[in-house]
Amino acid sequence: MADRKVTSSLLRSITFSLVASLLLMVQASTVRAASCMEKAKSYFAEIDQLLSKEKNWIMPFVELNERYSPLEGCDTDLLLQEATRSRFCQPITYNPHAKEYLVRFWSEDVKVEFAYSALEKKSDTHSAGWVNK
Repeated sequence: MADRKVTSSLLRSITFSLVASLLLMVQASTVRAASCMEKAKSYFAEIDQLLSKEKNWIMPFVELNERYSPLEGCDTDLLLQEATRSRFCQPITYNPHAKEYLVRFWSEDVKVEFAYSALEKKSDTHSAGWVNK
């Protein structure tokens, strides 16, 4: 009988520890996603500002990408929704094999783009270039 009480107590303790660990992991993931979205919102706002005024110099876009790359931990749907709020956002393409989205912003002169992996929850290949020069 005493062994059953010890075993039962041990199982409750292990279960509590596992539940607490899981809750901490979920909380950390939520914090990362919120932080990523704030970073993404700032990035998209700065892209809009630059694309509306900069026509002759690519370095501000390169520097912008360096500051904000990579975007990590974002909720993919929220990230894509936020990107489409930009007046410069082009249609977002999806590669189902890689589970990766290509997000592009274009003015008449400059294009800025990046890929976002839904599996890794991370952006890569941030780039900036001329549209017609």
